[in-house]
Amino acid sequence: MGSFFKTMTTAVLGLALVGGLGGCTPGPELPLPSQTPESILGTGCPVLPPDPVKATRIPEGTPEQSIANVLASYSSWVNAGTDIVKGWAGTNGSEADKCVDGLAQEARIAYSETIFTTHTDAAWQDYYAGQQELTAQSLRHSLAAGTGEQVSPGRFELLKEISSSATENGTFLKFDAIYHPAPGTPADPTDWAGLAKPTRWYVELVPFDGFLIINYIEQAPAAGY
Repeated sequence: MGSFFKTMTTAVLGLALVGGLGGCTPGPELPLPSQTPESILGTGCPVLPPDPVKATRIPEGTPEQSIANVLASYSSWVNAGTDIVKGWAGTNGSEADKCVDGLAQEARIAYSETIFTTHTDAAWQDYYAGQQELTAQSLRHSLAAGTGEQVSPGRFELLKEISSSATENGTFLKFDAIYHPAPGTPADPTDWAGLAKPTRWYVELVPFDGFLIINYIEQAPAAGY
């Protein structure tokens, strides 16, 4: 986490991204005791359905709408899986940490494969890893709160739109935003990769499959606040 914050604050992060047998049908076989389903999160973790995290996509719209939609998608990413861990009341300790890390990785996979033009480019892996750690922090907070407490999720807020435009080839956004951590989670901006203080966002979106996906994003500290 420290190295990710250092990357975000000491150097501007700018990343560009350059698919019968006939007769009677036998009944289904019953699983043997040794065939107990294994969790995708690891041994001892709750069993989840395939693709447990669904990414919040970025709809097409005006540049102003796109800013709101980008921030909504990132807010959902940071909180991805918090609804799932509410049912993990019996999972705790080091086992829970392992399960949380696995769920945060599932969120990383879901979002990197859905809202970006690529998820395999080596230059992006540190960025995705940083976002994964932010998700893991939210998941640990939600898990610690248990099932009886309503946890207000963290969220990104638009501070100011700087400039934006759109052509048939893409949408280009420049705006300032800030992350508001969920109550009870670390409040120090360094714990949120510097995003919990005013941050300047530069985003290029391109159309794909009826939605918009991120082809370039740059986030750096914003001055004047």
